[in-house]
Amino acid sequence: MKEEFLHHIWKTKKFDLSGLSTTDGEGIVVHNFGIHNSNAGPDFLDCMVTIGLHKWVGHVEIHLRSSDWNNHKHQHDKAYNNVILHVVYNYDKPILNEQGQALPTLELISKIPLHYISDYNSLTSALTWVPCAQLLPEANKDKVPFFLEKLLVNRLIRKQARITALLENSNNDWEAVLYKLLMQYFGLKINGDAFLRLTEIAPLSLVQKQEGLLAKESLLLGQANFLQGQDLYAEELHKEYKHQVAKYDLHKMTGVEWKFARLRPANFPTLRIAQAAALYQQTPQLFNEIITEPTLEKLHTLLSVKPSDYWKTHFLLGKVSPSKTKSIGATTRQVIIINAIVPLIFNYAQLTQNDSLKEKALDILYEMKPEKNNILTRWKTLGVTADSAAQSQGLIELKTEFCDKQKCLDCMIGQQLIFGKK
Repeated sequence: MKEEFLHHIWKTKKFDLSGLSTTDGEGIVVHNFGIHNSNAGPDFLDCMVTIGLHKWVGHVEIHLRSSDWNNHKHQHDKAYNNVILHVVYNYDKPILNEQGQALPTLELISKIPLHYISDYNSLTSALTWVPCAQLLPEANKDKVPFFLEKLLVNRLIRKQARITALLENSNNDWEAVLYKLLMQYFGLKINGDAFLRLTEIAPLSLVQKQEGLLAKESLLLGQANFLQGQDLYAEELHKEYKHQVAKYDLHKMTGVEWKFARLRPANFPTLRIAQAAALYQQTPQLFNEIITEPTLEKLHTLLSVKPSDYWKTHFLLGKVSPSKTKSIGATTRQVIIINAIVPLIFNYAQLTQNDSLKEKALDILYEMKPEKNNILTRWKTLGVTADSAAQSQGLIELKTEFCDKQKCLDCMIGQQLIFGKK
């Protein structure tokens, strides 16, 4: 058993509340179970408890064994002098606080149903893909869609820290933050870091200064170190790039950052960079466009750009390929909308307290088809499917932030399986 289990038991009152008494036989009545403290100090703050004839207001500390008080050195810590009740699963010795006073102790060993403990231990010790894989058929899944929406919002809010950091590093320029996020997802997992590096040495403000598509391509491809005079078009780009280097004192990447192995040609960074240049040639103020009455159709239209004609017959500079229009594909647009654009819209709405815009961001995900990846495939084998990208994002959040971290006590399904179906 872990202390977090006892924290949950106390917080949710899932133990026998009748006839409570201290280990010394004094009656206990809990009026207020307090506020769960996730920081340093006692576990529950601002509790109200009557012990014997006296009502106390203070903190509650919870341990598996009473001796853990000393093991954790609380007897030397003044921060624990306002603890009014020590709640333990097993009382194995009396303890004193820093002032040398004995603490009233409530022992829960006879107050918690044994099947709660055994079911909790079964889940948290399971070695399956998700802890509840074997027990999942027993769960009532009627409320899963509601839970997935909570997980989706949790996932979007969790991304706020990253967006806030990007915003701080971009002088509060939302356009620049969108540029960085878009470029990262143009690179996917394999080249995402390289694309982020490119945004540092070819910032959006510099891209926007370049007049015409060729100038934007030359800046981005040159800074990425892809211009080696492979053909006439590359030479034209390189000629323009040399002017840009002299004008802006540019320093390009080494080129070793880029990965091509095991990539489909449509995902080659050279083509993605050309598409990015076309995107910002078409819509220089892209962030302003996406937050103005955003819809799924509008986002797809904004992203459906075609690079210059040269790229119809090239994935790489200097290497001819069969002629094909190489606009940003539907799958890539979906990845960008789900992972970059919607989180940015949602968190912008959150920070500006625009509830209407926040709802529009969520609506876009509910309108989109669910993603296709290994996590969603595995969930499907367990009988859990997603009807939209909103739900697939919720399932990804469930797996990565709850199942993988064995946070069954914070999961609606885990709570059902441990404490009984609701």
